[in-house]
Order: sequence, then structure tokens, then C-alpha cells
Amino acid sequence: MKSSLSEELVKQIFFYSDEKRPNPLIADEVDIVQFAEKLEAVLRPIIAAEEHKRCVTIVAHMNREVANGLQSQHP
Repeated sequence: MKSSLSEELVKQIFFYSDEKRPNPLIADEVDIVQFAEKLEAVLRPIIAAEEHKRCVTIVAHMNREVANGLQSQHP
């Protein structure tokens, strides 16, 4: 699956990540673009499933039968 994160966007996010944490996890030899792509690959199905559940909930308020059909679909 092709990542929707451009290298420029990853760099921009990386440079915003300067907030100090009490117990930081630091890695010197990490390709941040590759890390971002792997992170996206793991999070994409989780986010899709959450969005699907939310859609089913919204549709259920309007039409329970349609929501039941939608619920049987996979994101």
C-alpha cells in the first residue's frame, strides 16, 4: 500500500516534535520517513475501523436496518 505521507510532510512533523518528555525514547539510526510509513501502515486499519464504527452509529440514529447492513461490511 502506498503511503499518503510525503517526505516533506514527514520532515515537517518531525521538526514539530521538539517537545520534551520525561522519559523520551530516542533512536539515533532511524529513517524517519520509513518509520512514518510503517506507523501509517499499522494505524490505517485501526483508524478505518474506528471511522466505520462511528458511521454505523450515526446511520443507526437515522435507519437501523441500513446500519445493520453497513455494520456487516468491513472497512
